[in-house]
Amino acid sequence: MKYAKRRKRILSVILTVLLLFIVVPVWWAFVIAFDRFALDRLPFPIRFWPRELSVYNFTYAFDMIPIWRYFFNTLGVTLSNTAISVAVSLMCGYAFAKGKFPFKKTLFMLILAVMMLPFESRLVPLFLQYRSWKMLNTYWPLILGGFAYAYGIFFARQNIDANIPDALRESAYLDGAGEWRIFLSIVVPLSGPLIATLCILQVLANWNAYLWPLVVISDSSKQLISVGVSLFNTSVTTTYYGPRMAVALISALPLVVLFLFFQKYIVASISISGIKQ
Repeated sequence: MKYAKRRKRILSVILTVLLLFIVVPVWWAFVIAFDRFALDRLPFPIRFWPRELSVYNFTYAFDMIPIWRYFFNTLGVTLSNTAISVAVSLMCGYAFAKGKFPFKKTLFMLILAVMMLPFESRLVPLFLQYRSWKMLNTYWPLILGGFAYAYGIFFARQNIDANIPDALRESAYLDGAGEWRIFLSIVVPLSGPLIATLCILQVLANWNAYLWPLVVISDSSKQLISVGVSLFNTSVTTTYYGPRMAVALISALPLVVLFLFFQKYIVASISISGIKQ
């Protein structure tokens, strides 16, 4: 009994130390962002409260780059891509789980094969494809990829196959319902956790996307916030720590809000899917 209590105390101390390693840098970034005297130099010695509480660093950052334009560009692409990818994943997952059509297993294996290929190996062919379609420097290359969310199709297929019994479909068939009616009235309402998980994974992936937007979008005014933050950090203001921290906080704010309101689904998505993005 004493050994178990001692082990719990040791574990609590270790977790507390690890928590401090995570929380302290985040809080220090918050302090620097709101410190008027942290414009071009870091406070030394380190202090954990702004010397002069001010939003000057945010104002300076807003004057240097169109941060709100980047923000709304990213929001539009994220919502569009998430809606398309989740809808297509549910429809394809339902077809692969319950449907009967030629080459079903072969097509599903091809989808699994796509998951095994890193995106970098497909970047050049995709770039050439969208260039031939004259879609570069538009948002179409970022949105059309949602129609081929391979992991979402795989995850939806496994979930629907395991959690929606065939008896429900058979009962609906006897009542005269078609496939679309079954999908909209039975599959979608019973797939709430699945939809939430796919939405969260897609929002995280799209909001943090960097390489693909950097390649296909050349106009800085059309860029996403991840690329915009990088451009700001590599500009002539690279030594201005306060504005850099302010931009970092603004770019991370939506994901923080998402985690606070949907942390239950985020934890479930990581435990179920095994993917941490």
